[in-house]
Amino acid sequence: MVTPEKRMNLPTESSATALQLFEPDPDAVYTIEAVEHLAQVPRRMILVYCKHGLIAPALDLERGGYSFNDHTLRRIEYLRAVRGINLQGIKMIFHLMNEVERIQTEMRFRRG
Repeated sequence: MVTPEKRMNLPTESSATALQLFEPDPDAVYTIEAVEHLAQVPRRMILVYCKHGLIAPALDLERGGYSFNDHTLRRIEYLRAVRGINLQGIKMIFHLMNEVERIQTEMRFRRG
């Protein structure tokens, strides 16, 4: 008997699990060209985010320029494009998230 999956050439479970998506290291930094491609954010927007203090490039002497973290860039772009939050709002969210993380770390230290 021919199953509907085989008739329609749909991937079976075994072939679907063979494909692994690329997920960049959240702490890795990339050139502006690479991060532009990975995060699918135009270079102009990356520079705007830098100007507003949302993302800071790291000096990369090996590559002779600056490098960026695409994880942070993806978070910025999600808040801006999907949630409709302006750049000042994103800056405030990041500040509050950092403060919450600092307080949580302090509380763990005091408990331990």
